[in-house]
Amino acid sequence: MSDDPRIEQPKQLFVEGNDDARVFASLSRYLGIQDVQIWQCGGYEKIRGVLRTVTGLDDFDLVNSLAIVADANSSRSSRIQSIQSALSNAGLPSPTGPLEIASDGRLSVTYLVVPHNRDTGMIEDVCLDSVSDDPAMDCIDRYFECISEVNTPGPRQVWSSKARLHAYLASRDRPDLRIGEAAERGVWRFEDAAFDPLKDLLRML
Repeated sequence: MSDDPRIEQPKQLFVEGNDDARVFASLSRYLGIQDVQIWQCGGYEKIRGVLRTVTGLDDFDLVNSLAIVADANSSRSSRIQSIQSALSNAGLPSPTGPLEIASDGRLSVTYLVVPHNRDTGMIEDVCLDSVSDDPAMDCIDRYFECISEVNTPGPRQVWSSKARLHAYLASRDRPDLRIGEAAERGVWRFEDAAFDPLKDLLRML
């Protein structure tokens, strides 16, 4: 977040980090949505503070809708409770569930935990799901099987999706891309059903 935060659009979206912001910015362009301002908060643990800062700005009354997106990580239910707490702490309406809308008559609020309807995971899983039929995925599966067979520790389970995503990107013509850069270059298939909940969220704003 900049040192001089300002409201620039009527729709506000809060995401965890820079890569998430670049994915959603690319997805917004894909959908032709231009009136969404995206705040990358520098990690989920900072969303609460950024949310309070933005809602406290003098021109926040220009905002008519707001959403939060966060990774489920190891517990979807815990993340939902945390988001609801952050919204209540900021004095905002709190939806009872993801992709539902709560409103105070002026401001509508929603949120999404990714991947949608899965107990664990992160935005990397959404991107990987969108290219699950790519022949390279079989090679990536065999790579991690090989790593396991030679007793190399490999990534911790919590990081397995990130590891698989980096392996997939290493198979592309630009192997040094990050997830957000890959979104900007059209690597992830926004037309795939894996992105439907993310598209639904943007359309709900």
